[in-house]
Amino acid sequence: MMRKRHKRSERHFTLLSHTAAKRPRCSRRAVPPPQPQISLEEARRQAEIEHELLLARDIQQGLLLEAVPRLPGWEIHAISLPARDLGGDLYDFLPLDDGHHGIMIGDVSGKGLPAALRMAVARTVFRYAARRGAMPGRTLADVNRGIIADIPQGMITMLYATLDLRHGIVQIANAGHHYPLLLNGRVSELELSGLPLGVDGDADYEEICTEIEPGSTVIMYTDGVVEATNRDGEYFGYERLERLLIEGAALKPRALVARLLHELRTWSDAGQDDDITVVAVRRRFERLADELRSIMRDVLGDERGEEAWRTLPHPGDANVAAWTEALPEIIKAAQSHLGRGLARELNAQIRLALEEYRDHEKM
Repeated sequence: MMRKRHKRSERHFTLLSHTAAKRPRCSRRAVPPPQPQISLEEARRQAEIEHELLLARDIQQGLLLEAVPRLPGWEIHAISLPARDLGGDLYDFLPLDDGHHGIMIGDVSGKGLPAALRMAVARTVFRYAARRGAMPGRTLADVNRGIIADIPQGMITMLYATLDLRHGIVQIANAGHHYPLLLNGRVSELELSGLPLGVDGDADYEEICTEIEPGSTVIMYTDGVVEATNRDGEYFGYERLERLLIEGAALKPRALVARLLHELRTWSDAGQDDDITVVAVRRRFERLADELRSIMRDVLGDERGEEAWRTLPHPGDANVAAWTEALPEIIKAAQSHLGRGLARELNAQIRLALEEYRDHEKM
């Protein structure tokens, strides 16, 4: 929406015009209208409503955070920032049969409490439909019929993908949502259209299938990312998003999303107008050494990460047990070369990766 800018009219006074006045006019100071007084009962009720909204926000955020899983061989980060106390964006993760996992992101029309209530209903309808284990297109068709029956007003965009954890194959269906982005050295849109949910009860949803190669990341996001505006009403836009993702292609999901949010906050200097939700799903490298090398580049930067890989003592292309045994010496050497802060971050990231690769070896 274009914002109209009005120039403030100015009136210029000169000494001549001032002295031409016969006598100064006495003007009374404008008295502000009396503020309406609220009773103690009304004040108490208003405080209760504000407290209940805070509780509802905490519950909503808690449900979203608890939904993010730890999947062997994968690295996931998701975040949702409402523009108001409560938001209408949603995401969800759902374990399915045969080593598959469901991933959903959606955007409910509107803001505040009404959107949050529709979001809660939409999440419930989605979970009920997705647990049947149908393909993404069939699942979105079922969700669409449930939305029309249970949420007669309001439109919802939703993207649903099923992920084969072992082979990296993802199948996607789209109900009017932004295309997901595949980041693998370059940014590619996985183009697939479909009607938003709640529009036509007979709508069908097609599917596409692609492979997420080791080291690649899929980004899903809502309107609030590309439609974030600055003081001049200019959108952040897809081109800036694409450029940021290319520049941060080597970053892990948490660091990549953090950089994106920082850029959005800097851009939206007038404040956040819409809910912002981002889901990043990265497939880890098959070889442990490749993954740990990428962690060093992520924590230290490309050049320093490569230098650390060459100079720090490590077991190279060894198994999880060997790396676990060697980790104290690696971190000790990192402290002397890099300082305690970076060594601490490196230690945390490597330990997390070792735990997940250990779980993967047990599968």
